[in-house]
Amino acid sequence: MTATSEFMPTQSTPLGADTFGVQSAPAHALDGSRLVVRATQAFIGAVLILAAVGLWAMPGADWSGDLLLIKLVLSLMMVLGGIAMLHTPNRAKTPEIEIDTIRREVRVMRRNEAGDQMLSAHKFADLERAELLGAHMILWAKGDVMLAEVAMSDPNIRRSLTSAMMQAGKL
Repeated sequence: MTATSEFMPTQSTPLGADTFGVQSAPAHALDGSRLVVRATQAFIGAVLILAAVGLWAMPGADWSGDLLLIKLVLSLMMVLGGIAMLHTPNRAKTPEIEIDTIRREVRVMRRNEAGDQMLSAHKFADLERAELLGAHMILWAKGDVMLAEVAMSDPNIRRSLTSAMMQAGKL
C-alpha cells in the first residue's frame, strides 16, 4: 500500500497508476531556504521602488535639466528592478515526497521539464523515528531533521504505512 497526502491532490500520483506501491505528495519546505530567498527578493524589490520615489520626494533637490534626466533614468531603472524582484518567481520547484512501502523507503524528488531528480533516499530502517499524530505521520531523518509530514485519509494506506513503520521499529 501507499501513503498519500490530501492537501494537493493535483500533484500527487493517483492510486491506480502503475507505480507499484509508490505514492508521491508535495513536501513542506524541508528547510526555510525557499522562504528566505523569496522574502529577500520581495524586500529588495520594495526598497528599490521606495528609493526611486525618494529621489523625487527629497526636499532641497536640484531641479536643473541635466540632473532631472539623470534622476529620471536612475528612478526608472530602480522601479523596473524593483518590479522584477517582486514578480520573479522562485524557479526551484517544491520537492515531492515518495513513500514506497514495497521497497521500504522514502524518496525526496524534484520534478521538472528535464525529468525527475532524486534529492535523497532514506530506508525506513535508517530513519530516526516516525510520529503518528491522528491522521498525520511525521518522518524524521538522522539528526532530527524533519523529512516529511504525511496526511493519511485512507484507512488502508494508514494501516499499511503504520505497519511498515512498526516493522522497521520506528513507531
